[in-house]
Amino acid sequence: MVRKKLLKDILYYSVFTFIILVLAEVILSLSNIFPNDYYTNTPNTKQSYSENPSKIEGISGAYEIGYDALGSRSISDYSKATHKIIAIGGSTTICSVLTQEKTWTALLDKKLGDSYWVGNFARSGNSSNHHVFQFQHILDKPELKDTKIVLMLVGVNDCRAYLISPDKYINMSDTKVKTTAFNHIPNSELPFLRSLNLYKLAKKARQRILYYLLPRKPLDYLEKYESKIEPITELPDLTDGLNHYERNLNKIIKEAQKRDISIIFMTQPTIWQKDLSDKHKTLLAARSHYNKTPLYTGEALNKIMTTFNERLMTVCNKNNIPIIDLQLPKDQTIFYDDMHFNESGAEVVAEKVYNFLRLNNHVTTDE
Repeated sequence: MVRKKLLKDILYYSVFTFIILVLAEVILSLSNIFPNDYYTNTPNTKQSYSENPSKIEGISGAYEIGYDALGSRSISDYSKATHKIIAIGGSTTICSVLTQEKTWTALLDKKLGDSYWVGNFARSGNSSNHHVFQFQHILDKPELKDTKIVLMLVGVNDCRAYLISPDKYINMSDTKVKTTAFNHIPNSELPFLRSLNLYKLAKKARQRILYYLLPRKPLDYLEKYESKIEPITELPDLTDGLNHYERNLNKIIKEAQKRDISIIFMTQPTIWQKDLSDKHKTLLAARSHYNKTPLYTGEALNKIMTTFNERLMTVCNKNNIPIIDLQLPKDQTIFYDDMHFNESGAEVVAEKVYNFLRLNNHVTTDE
């Protein structure tokens, strides 16, 4: 008798809970809390800080990260611009530790004037695997159909992804690529459970809880980590990685040509070199430890990055595509770590891009 009552209670509460969850899902769906489209970052969101939370040399003052209605990190209004430029890339494009107006894309926006809008659609860690899909779906947005220029600073994440795991870099599934290329994708592209608003809400809550509970480490790889591993000096076989990189670049170029868009690539500069300071050697060891990446010497990494940059230039020359070879000083006037731009570095990049666009008649600045 007791057992029968217990089973009856379990069934009752299960049905009641199911009904509540269904109602909650319906209400959340009607509220449109989560975008049902491709967005590299959550649209119409902003975070402000009284000071830079990472406290990194070369970066100062109040700090803000914001995204407009398209999910772009921009400082002007795309609806008022007569000329639109899009930037796609990884962390060296999104500049996530620089405040909104000090990113190189924002500085470029200011230099070009009121008739131009520069939309920054980059995402940290993204490689050309991700850029193929980003190029397709970002440019498909009705608001961006009239975009004529796309800037792409690429290569370092392809280089690093191949060193971490050649198989994952070359054979990553389309679903995995899309869910890391975009913060939001259409529900039709997701497995049923992951398409539910309740699942997304629970995932978001978990991320917030972990953020507040875990020790504050804005950039974990900048922690000091004394590695006893001897750095690798010999270069790996890069053939498969370079060929995959080239295939992706050709896919992006074809997409640009199909849409009559001028695509301009940029090579990736880094601080990697033969005689790295002890500070940067420690940084490489820390990054190797946290990202579970093989630890290479600065000299080896420089040769690997140079090889990826050279392949990019070869592809561009073959297809008559403009390229900006960002040859920058390998020091702390440009970088705050081994590859990311500080405030003065972002200014240098913006100036180089602006001069290239102007001198090669890609923009007019006398309007």
